[in-house]
Amino acid sequence: MDISRDLIEKMHTIKPRSVVYLFSGGKDSALALLLTRDFIKQFCNETKCKTYVVYIYVTGNTHPLNAYCAQYVLKFHEQQYGFTPIMLANSKLFPELMCRYGFEILKNRWCYVEMKLKPLLEFEQRLPKPVIEIDGMTPDDSVMRSEAVTDELQEIKTEHRHYWAWHPLYNKKLDKKQKIELLKQYKEFDCVAKLYEAFEDSMNCVICPYKPKEKLMKLCGTEPAQIYYNTIEACVKSDKWKEKFGVLNCTKKILEYIK
Repeated sequence: MDISRDLIEKMHTIKPRSVVYLFSGGKDSALALLLTRDFIKQFCNETKCKTYVVYIYVTGNTHPLNAYCAQYVLKFHEQQYGFTPIMLANSKLFPELMCRYGFEILKNRWCYVEMKLKPLLEFEQRLPKPVIEIDGMTPDDSVMRSEAVTDELQEIKTEHRHYWAWHPLYNKKLDKKQKIELLKQYKEFDCVAKLYEAFEDSMNCVICPYKPKEKLMKLCGTEPAQIYYNTIEACVKSDKWKEKFGVLNCTKKILEYIK
């Protein structure tokens, strides 16, 4: 990836002491890592900043294959690039909290705050500042992200956080297939591509209110997804969510649709 002169100048102005890759095991965060890792290695060698690749395991909702893939990717970048691997997790179990709170689609939804943001904040507090975080987000991801992601490199300042967010895919016009094909060219990212081939998803979160029914149906053809459905039906009060996740019941009609 060609890094623009403007962005390089901004990086030298910020003078980060810590660079943090947010890696989920998904195609976008993998591509952000792939496209910037050579530049970051050279930049941090010159400026003495330290680079971390951070993976957050959503306890009870991340598929084991996603976690094993992430460990492989992190280990590769530790050995080949000198990046420090960091694996974080909240001790609380997602299925238990799902039964307690149900589902919601909000900016500060409980699953994001409890399972991802809190472990990340605890880690960030220990880092030398300034911090640059690299992610795979683009404005095209969702309405929420179109409001939050306003530039390739942007300063984020809230009551509890102050860092710079670098979105390397900000101006990249690649569809899902193109991203997967690019990742498949590199052995260290082949496991990411395999997750999408099997599940059409990274499986960092198996059960998610944002997932379309088609992705949920895919589970019926790959593993005993009715186990997920039984728990949701027993715990979740909302008929709306029971109806959406009802496709995990894996009825004969759904299995025929998948075929």
